[in-house]
Amino acid sequence: MISLDGLAQEIVIPKDTVYVMYVPNDGSVSEYRGKKFRNNYGLNFNLYEGEGLIFPDQGYSDTLDLRYLKDYDFTKMKDLEGLVKTWQNKTKPLLIKKYGIPYPNTTNKNNMFVTYLIEEFNNCIIKYRVYWRNQEIQE
Repeated sequence: MISLDGLAQEIVIPKDTVYVMYVPNDGSVSEYRGKKFRNNYGLNFNLYEGEGLIFPDQGYSDTLDLRYLKDYDFTKMKDLEGLVKTWQNKTKPLLIKKYGIPYPNTTNKNNMFVTYLIEEFNNCIIKYRVYWRNQEIQE
């Protein structure tokens, strides 16, 4: 008998790309929002909407001319829930094929999205490959 276990192609669940704009705190909101700080996990960004993102010390970033800012379609946090549902519906057949169930409890945004945070800095933009804080980081 021949085993076909090693011949099965691995099912890859695709991720969508999300761009988020970092806006520093201007004093109009809680001191914990719009804040950037470093800890032992890397560079942390607290967004105005309350979400937290982390740029690991070994992470990928790129510096671009400010004129490229218009090339990005930014996601607002209020629209994120809709993007999660869209991703779940889009990947449902693959999730069933891979796991046998639609994996309805998937709420880990790091499994759903490749997320970039854009920050304006000294007449340029910095593009960070970030991860959603307090959620398992997977590649």
